[in-house]
Formats: sequence, structure tokens, C-alpha cells
Amino acid sequence: MKRRASASNSSAAATPPNDSLSPPYKPHTPPLPPQPSAQPGGLFCLCGRAAALATRIYGARRGGLAPIGILVRRKVILISTTHQPATDIGFLLHKNPHRVHVSDLTFGKSYVVYPEATDERATAALIVDIDPVRLVRGMDRAKGSLTNYVNDRPYVASSFLSVAIADAFGTAMSGRSKERPELVETPLPLEVEIPVLPCRSHPDRINRLFEPLGYAIHIKRHPLDPEFPEWGQSHLYRVHLSARVTVRDALRQIYLLLPVLDAKKHYFMDAREVDKIVQKGRGWLESHPEKNWILRSSLGRKPSLFREALEQLANAEEELLVEAEDTDSALAGPEMDESDPVTPTDRTAAPPLHRLRHDRIVELVKDLRPKSVLDLGCGEGKLLRLLVPIQGIERIVGVDVSMYALERAAKALHLEDATPRFAERVQLIHGSLMYKDERLRGFDLCTVVEVIEHLDQPRLAAFEKVVFGSAQPNAVVVTTPNREYNALYEISGLRHEDHRFEWDRQQFRRWSESVAATFGYSVDVEGIGDEHPNYGPPSQLALFRR
Repeated sequence: MKRRASASNSSAAATPPNDSLSPPYKPHTPPLPPQPSAQPGGLFCLCGRAAALATRIYGARRGGLAPIGILVRRKVILISTTHQPATDIGFLLHKNPHRVHVSDLTFGKSYVVYPEATDERATAALIVDIDPVRLVRGMDRAKGSLTNYVNDRPYVASSFLSVAIADAFGTAMSGRSKERPELVETPLPLEVEIPVLPCRSHPDRINRLFEPLGYAIHIKRHPLDPEFPEWGQSHLYRVHLSARVTVRDALRQIYLLLPVLDAKKHYFMDAREVDKIVQKGRGWLESHPEKNWILRSSLGRKPSLFREALEQLANAEEELLVEAEDTDSALAGPEMDESDPVTPTDRTAAPPLHRLRHDRIVELVKDLRPKSVLDLGCGEGKLLRLLVPIQGIERIVGVDVSMYALERAAKALHLEDATPRFAERVQLIHGSLMYKDERLRGFDLCTVVEVIEHLDQPRLAAFEKVVFGSAQPNAVVVTTPNREYNALYEISGLRHEDHRFEWDRQQFRRWSESVAATFGYSVDVEGIGDEHPNYGPPSQLALFRR
């Protein structure tokens, strides 16, 4: 079988393959019409068959729901706006409406064209052409398996389309636009059309994914074959979404949620997949009512990855709350007069709990005067940034299991452009507090801030052996929430979904004293935050010393 000749780099040659080659089980499609000429105020003059294909897609869409035989043959997603001028979307997508944009992928090619680009309305079409030969070669299936040759991967919206979205619109997803920076954070009237979206569960799942994000949804189910209606309905849907949302958020949401419904990612998933989900889901996934189902489906129902994703999302949510608190403080008016009565609504005027916690740890560090500090579960480096200015600390090391968190910590600490002396003093390590690691030994002080509650209780013994038995720092600071205080938050269970447990004051003291006795430490336990007469403080701290 001869392979199709690759397109040249010229715009005219960079066109999708002949559209008359359709799957044998689909209706025959007549040859494409000639390239349309440019019309003032109408379609831009696109190149060759790409323009014709884009025109057909657009024309079929405007004329109603097109037959599945026309649109199913390649992965397509349409993004439209009526923002004035609508062609500004080209600056946000970083794709010029006057050109055909072609990209080589490991499994085929992608094309971005504009079947419609006027001041009143613009539509960008991402067309993905999967090479069946590359697809078979990349599949890790049993030799001779029928699915190597007969499958729906080239035709449905799946993880292949998500990869193409990230490749074509990666800069847009990062929220950058040099020409129209003011539009990056501006919600625009957007429409997203997905002609063939697989969903093997109840179609209500589609609504439950997109409605909480503010989308209006129109769904039409495709028949198994329009020529044989007695065969019934397929698991494929044509989905039209509309909302006022930023282009960045819309792309991130589509990118993450398309593979959720398909649940057949074509690549291996590890901790890097967790980092990617948390990064793209920042700002909306933390509060999504279907968050757990999204994570389980996205991560192949792997419990370890699911737990890690929940933990990272909780950290991201806390970061967002911190940013919101800082914004509220900046926008607040002049300080209240001391004679003004304090009401429950004034509680935001008090320092947030995370700040009180870090302030107390900084006080302890200054009292203990360590030369080296190890922060286990450092996250995005909030505590590390507070430790850097403290004189006398010669070495600061942060450890986290999340590469995404470490990347953000490195950015916050400016390690990329740090001087050699600073880079030697402040280091980040990818590691786990569940396994013995020689790199964790020899520190004067170890901090474990709001970490242990994310561990399964049966695994606490391993944590104790790693920190107190193997690493053996001279002092250890451990903080964790006080479960009793949850009553004031009107929470009947745990404070966060990703917490595996939470201790009351008595339980935490018993555990601290047991660890100290086992590994030869003394321990002092105290509270952090305003103490309630019945429920105690919101957080609690144990200081272990050898």
C-alpha cells in the first residue's frame, strides 16, 4: 500500500487529502466544488481543497444538521464568535484568517481554516486528519486484532482531537495575545460545535459536564446509519455549545472534557497527566460538581493518580483563595475605626489561616536557627519564599511529588535566572515522603505543613519511618487541621474532599506523643489561629525536637 505523499510547505499545497475517500460504511460524498472566490464582506479566499472543505462544513452547518457521512469522516471542531469585530478571534487563537495553517502530528495532520471571517461573525475550523497507517503502528494491541483496522478513532472527538487542540491553540490556551491583550481576560460570545462526540453513558452526562460551566447546550444523537433507521441510535452526538466565556477557558475546558466522555485515551497516563489536568483545569475544575468523575475518567480510573489529582486541585484551590483574599484586601476601603463593632461579615479583615500558619512557622525557624531546612510537600513554594530572606539558613530544599507544583515553585523562586550561589542555596527535589531517600538526610529542620491529612491513615507508619526514622532531622514541624473546628464552617465531614482523615486535638496529641516516644524526640503541641472556647483553634502544630 503506497503512502500518501506529504504536502509541501507552501500554503497552496498544504491542503487536506481527497475528501472523496470515505469509509465503506458511509454514504458516498460527491466531489468537492471548486474553490470559492473571495467576496467582499464574505468568506476569505482560502487555498485549494481546504477552502472547499471548510465551505462545505460551514454550509452544511448553516443549512441544518448535516448527514453524518459528511462530517464524521474527519475530526472537526468549530469555534465561532459574534464579538465585534469578530475577526479579533484570530489574534486570540494566533491563527490568521487569511491563511491555511497546517501542523504535522505523530498520528497525522491538523488544519486550521476560517470558513467564515467577517466583522459580524467569524468561525475557525480545526480539521484533524488521522493517518490510519500511523495509527495502527502506534497502537499497542495484540497482533492481528481487528481493532487495528476497524475502529472509530479517525472519526470521533477523542484524545487525538485534544492533542490537536493543544498543538494548534497552545498559545491561546496559555492566555497570551500580544496584539489584543485586553481580550484575553474578556468573556466573548462563543459557540463551539463538535460534530461527532462519543458518549457511551447516558447523554445527560454531556449536560452535566458543560452546564455548570455556563454553556447552553444543544444535542442531537446520530443514527447508526441514516439509510437504515431500524438499526437504532448510535453512541455519537452532535453537540453545540454557546456561552460568554474567554477563549482561553473555552479551549481548556474543551481540551479536558472531550476525552472524559470518550474514556479511551490513546497514550500512557502517569503523574505528568495529573499535572496537565490540574494546569488546564485551574480556576474551574476545583469547583466543578462532576470533578471526581472527570478525574477518574481522565486518569483511566487509576486510584493513585486520582488521589494525587485531588491533592493538587486542593492546593490550586487554596492558591486561588489566597489570590482572592489579596485582591479583596487591595480593593478594601480604609481601615475600620477601632470603635466599630465587629460582625461575622468582618471576619475577612483577619489574616487568613494559611498566613497565620506560615507566620508561626517562620517564628519557630527564627527561634531554632537552623542552617538547613527541608520542606516536605512544598507545593508551589509559598513557605519556601518566606524562608529565603531569613539570615543564617545556608540550605533550603523543597520536596513534592507533583512536577507541576515544582515548576510553579521554581517560577515563583526565579530559579531559572538565579545566580549560582542562590541556586546552590535553594533547591527543589521531585520525591515522595512515603519512601526512604538519602537526599532527605542531614537537615536541621523539616517542615510538613498540611500534608499528613492527605495520606491514607494506614500509610502514616511509612511516613513516620521515612521522616523520623530515616531522615532524622534535628527538629520537625507538623501541622494539620483541627476537625472539631469544622463545626464553625458548617461542615459535617472533612474540610476538603481530598483529605483522607482529620484529627481532633486529642487524637493529634496522642499521635504526636507516640511518634516522639518511638523515635526519641520531645514534642510540644499548640494551636494556630483564633481559639474557640468549645472547638479550639482551626489548625494545630506539633514541634518535635531531638
